[in-house]
Amino acid sequence: MIEFVNEPVGVETETRRDGTVRPLAFVWQGRRFSIESWGRESTHPAAEGSIRSYLVQTAGPESWELHLDTETAQWTLVRHWASRRRIV
Repeated sequence: MIEFVNEPVGVETETRRDGTVRPLAFVWQGRRFSIESWGRESTHPAAEGSIRSYLVQTAGPESWELHLDTETAQWTLVRHWASRRRIV
C-alpha cells in the first residue's frame, strides 16, 4: 500500500567524494528510521534549483521516497510503501 506523505523531515546524511549527499536516517512523526539500503537516485528540475529524489529502505522492509530541494536544503518525505504485516 502506498501512502502519500509530503511532509518535511529531518535527515542525517553523509557527503560523498563528489560533493553529493546520501541519506543515512530520517525522523518522521517523532521516530528515527535508519536507512539500510539505497535504490534509485535521480535529479529533477524545479522552479529554482532542482529536486534530488532518493528511494530507500528501512527495517521491515519499509520503502520510502525522500526528496532534497537543492535550493533550500529542505528534505521532504514524499511516499511510503508500507509492508503488509500479517497477524496470526
